[in-house]
Amino acid sequence: MTPDKIEALTADQLHALQNLAERQPGQDSNFVNIAAALALTRLGLARRGGSGWEITPLGRNHLLHVVPPSDTSADISADISADADSHPR
Repeated sequence: MTPDKIEALTADQLHALQNLAERQPGQDSNFVNIAAALALTRLGLARRGGSGWEITPLGRNHLLHVVPPSDTSADISADISADADSHPR
């Protein structure tokens, strides 16, 4: 996959990738948008394993390049909440 396609993640795909990065082995999975996770697998950034969705080394590397180190999980959670509020179910 070309780097330009990977850099052009949607907000949902980026949030899904961040959720996968926060998941600890053996922990119940954080909510992951299935459509976004499927797109991430096509890009090689995630995979579906026996214990659910997992971030790949390429996915972790991608986050290192697109998410500034000063971002905290609280900032990410606020972004996710704001996005969820703008898209009622």
